[in-house]
Amino acid sequence: MALEGRTLVVECPCPGTPHEHDTVTFSPVLPMAGGLAVISAVRDAMRATDGEEMDNLVLAAHTFPVYLRFAIESWTFTDAAGHLLDRERWDALLPFGVKYAIADAADDLFGEEALSPLVGTTPASSRGGPTATSTSRSRASGSSPRSRSAPSSRAASAASEP
Repeated sequence: MALEGRTLVVECPCPGTPHEHDTVTFSPVLPMAGGLAVISAVRDAMRATDGEEMDNLVLAAHTFPVYLRFAIESWTFTDAAGHLLDRERWDALLPFGVKYAIADAADDLFGEEALSPLVGTTPASSRGGPTATSTSRSRASGSSPRSRSAPSSRAASAASEP
């Protein structure tokens, strides 16, 4: 399988293997509905991991079906009679590995762009580096700051010993 520009070339997985290879051509851009669906899928994946580190498989489980639905412009997959498969039929007939390769290629093409809006929504507490303002607890209104106690010294400690 090889991605050439916006076209993925795969060995023919069609029933009866009537030709040597098939192609999947991706849309020039991810449609708005597709981008929003990717963002929603990523947020669902984040909820599913409940704060734990998310691995690539969890992310793929949520985003790859979105890419298969929104990122593809055309394909050459046919049935045994040589008729072009519609999206539901090729999802039912094509091997998982081919569908995974298609979604993975779509992620290569559109993943960074689709996820870029999430970068600005990361909570400030999650980002590394210094904070813009103090993170110390603020005093309740009307209370005065406590005075610091005098530093202890060995001489003062020794004088109080019996």
